[in-house]
Amino acid sequence: MEWMRRVLSVAALGLMAAYGVHAADVTRSAGDAQATQILGNWLTQKRDGIIRISRTSEGLYQGQIVGGDDPQRTDTHNPDPNLRERRLLGQVILQDMQYDGAGRWSAGTIYDPDTGHTYRCRLQLRAGADRLTVRGFLGVALLGRSQTWTRYRGSSLQLPPAAGH
Repeated sequence: MEWMRRVLSVAALGLMAAYGVHAADVTRSAGDAQATQILGNWLTQKRDGIIRISRTSEGLYQGQIVGGDDPQRTDTHNPDPNLRERRLLGQVILQDMQYDGAGRWSAGTIYDPDTGHTYRCRLQLRAGADRLTVRGFLGVALLGRSQTWTRYRGSSLQLPPAAGH
């Protein structure tokens, strides 16, 4: 009789563990569906660049400059003098972003080619997944600035020159 109780206990534990794994997979799948809403092309707030957000093989998110109003623009403000002549087009400026849930990403960095500085970064989707708040900061998020990027649905990666260029 004791033997039968132990077998049933082990079987019950196995079923609970299997259900827990399945529940975690369902939750993770729902989270992954939300996390992928960020994928695609985004127009910067100044409307001078297009950033493509993709997922890396490690499951993190990154953003690469894929278009803009000056395809020949170089990284003139880079702190490394050896990189100041490289073209910005094709450069990854948003790195190592992790999905936190509820349309928010954090723990990564963003490089600002206008200043040559790299900042810690947080992202948040807004307005039906067509607006992305990008917050770069030093130390704590209160010491930073935000931009709103909009989803870019255009077909051309070449933007018209911004006023004043």
